[in-house]
Amino acid sequence: MTSEPAVSSSIETMRGELALGGLSTSTLTFIVWIDEAGRRDWVLERARMLAEKYPSFLMIFDRTGAESGEPRVSCGGSRNCVSIDASALDADGVDQYVSAFCRDAVSTVLWWSGAHVDAGEILNALLARAHTLLVDSSGSVTDDTAVCSLAAFAPRHPEIAIRDLAWLRLTPWQDMIARFFDDPRLLSELYTMRALHITSGSEAEALYLGAWLASRLGWTASGRSAFTARDGKEIAFTHEIAGQTRRVHSVCLDTDGSWYHGEVTDDPAVVAVWVEGEYGRERRLVPLQAIDNASLLERAILEPGADEVFVTALSWIATLVG
Repeated sequence: MTSEPAVSSSIETMRGELALGGLSTSTLTFIVWIDEAGRRDWVLERARMLAEKYPSFLMIFDRTGAESGEPRVSCGGSRNCVSIDASALDADGVDQYVSAFCRDAVSTVLWWSGAHVDAGEILNALLARAHTLLVDSSGSVTDDTAVCSLAAFAPRHPEIAIRDLAWLRLTPWQDMIARFFDDPRLLSELYTMRALHITSGSEAEALYLGAWLASRLGWTASGRSAFTARDGKEIAFTHEIAGQTRRVHSVCLDTDGSWYHGEVTDDPAVVAVWVEGEYGRERRLVPLQAIDNASLLERAILEPGADEVFVTALSWIATLVG
């Protein structure tokens, strides 16, 4: 592990380089933790893009082994950036760097790009200065392990606003479902629902979308793959992994008399919707709003405070997976 004197020395060196480069005014401190080599370039590109767009002090802790040697400093545009090889850093070393460069008066966002949010000392050291935690529960895994680790983490840190890209990706589906049932003739159908089926490329999206719909209808998570409606009726919830990762592939809502379907076509930007049964409707194609990664990240770092609907959905995950 890197010694405390070595960390102190590198901090002084970086401060000198930042002073020579001319410190820019920052409205955000953006800390990025990277420990997966396969996602390193993707994360770095987007972090730097955001830091350029919004005046930021960018701190990159790279534990992939690709950032070897002395910490690097870059200045220019609307950001200052320090890149630190974290492969030999322990929690104390991380805390030294964070304490040296994070200002209390500036909002701090931590992008933890690892697969799982654990209770490790390094994460705790980074969180000590953070106001917002950004994660992606389906960034590098398709099962439910990442979102379950986040669900276990959240109650222990109510002071942290959590943003999960897996949740934010669902906005187009949420909007489409809401618009579909805007029809007054179909509104009552929502309250006769008996089953919900979701197919997605990653478990996190299915769990989040199911929990979102449940929260809108006044249901509660009551057991493994099950919700309970206000009248006490149980709604079965099935979900499976299929199709492109990090994307919802299909949704089916079963009511007492009808089956409502939405399924992505060969064109990922188009969804086919149709109804079978009492309220039958012919198949029609509707556009699925495209949201690029840059927009998702901007929303994640700019939205203030906690998203209460997300907090509720996340709190139900442990119950739904049993």
